[in-house]
Amino acid sequence: MGSADSDRNSADADALPPRDSVSYEVLRFSTDNFPEHRRIEAYREIYSRIIIKHEIEPIGDQPFHFDASLCDLPGLGLAVSRFSPCVRSHGLQHGDSEHLVLGIGRSGSCVVQQHGREALIGRGEAVLTSSADPAAVTIASISESVSLRVPKSVLRSRIGDLDARVSRTIPRDTEGLLLLTGYVGAIRGAQTLTDPQMCELVVAHVYDLVALVLGAKGDARKLAQEGGGRAARRSAIFSAIESRSGNPALSAAAVAALLGVTPRYIHLLLEETGRSFTHHLLEKRLENAAALLRDPRWYARRIGDVALEAGFTDLSHFSRAFRRRYGATPSDVREVAVRDREKRD
Repeated sequence: MGSADSDRNSADADALPPRDSVSYEVLRFSTDNFPEHRRIEAYREIYSRIIIKHEIEPIGDQPFHFDASLCDLPGLGLAVSRFSPCVRSHGLQHGDSEHLVLGIGRSGSCVVQQHGREALIGRGEAVLTSSADPAAVTIASISESVSLRVPKSVLRSRIGDLDARVSRTIPRDTEGLLLLTGYVGAIRGAQTLTDPQMCELVVAHVYDLVALVLGAKGDARKLAQEGGGRAARRSAIFSAIESRSGNPALSAAAVAALLGVTPRYIHLLLEETGRSFTHHLLEKRLENAAALLRDPRWYARRIGDVALEAGFTDLSHFSRAFRRRYGATPSDVREVAVRDREKRD
C-alpha cells in the first residue's frame, strides 16, 4: 500500500467515530411552519442561533422563505436548503476550524465572499468555504443548494494547496462534480444508511468525490477515482435504469452514452455487483410490473398493457420471467391484490 493510500486511510479514520457509535439523523426545518410575520424571528432564534450559527438579513419586500433538510452522518454533514433573497454572514465568533463546506448550486445563484475573494455560483457550480473565517453569501433570487461539511484533515491530506481553493468558483464541468451531485441525490434518505458499514462506505465515497472536485492529483486522484468515482458511476447507472426501465429500447449502450462512458465500462462496474446490466434491468421492470398489478388504478387494464408499461415487448417472455421471480402468474398477483383490497374495504 502506497503512502498516499496510508495517509488517506489515516485521515479518514480520524474523521469517523467508532463503528458502534455510527448514527444517521435527519433534521428538517421550514419557515412555512410559522406565521408569515414570525418567519424571520423563528429562523433567527432556531436555525441561525442553534443549528448553524450565522446572521441573516432579507433582501427586498417579498415574504421570507427558507426550508432545509440536514443529514448528520459520521464525519459528514449534508444539507439541502432553499432560500428567498437574503444576505448570510458569519464571523470568527462562530468559527469552526475543523471543517470546510462545499456548496453546490441547484437553482438560482449567489455571491460568496471570503478570504478577500468573490465567487459567483450558478446552477451546477460549486464553491469551497471555510467554517473558521468570516464570510458573506448574497442570495439575489430564490435559490436551492446542497452543502457538504467535510473535516479539513480529510481534504488537506489529499489536496496540497487547499487554502487556495477557498471562495473560488468551481465550474459545473469540473471532474467529479456531476458525479458528486448525482451521488448525493441518490443517498439522501436511502434506507441503507441505517447500516453502520454502508454508512461509513458512503461517507468515504463522498470524501473521494469531493477530492476529485477540488483537483486531487497523483495517487490521491487515482484512489478517489477507484473508490468514490466508481461508486458514483454505479449509482448513476442504477438511477438511469430506475428512471428509464419503461423504455423497451434501454440498453447498456444507451446508458453509457447518457453517462459519457463506454458500454464496456458499464459492464465492468456491474460485474462487481455479481449481476449483469440485463439482470438489473429485468429486476426493475418486474418490480414495476408487480407494483402496477397491485395498483387499483390498473385493475381494469390488460396484462399486456402492464407488461408494455413496464418495458416488456414480448408478453410470453414477461409471463415466464414474472413467474420465475414471484412464483405466481401476473393474473394471480392481481387477483390476490384485489381480494386483499376487498377485505380491507
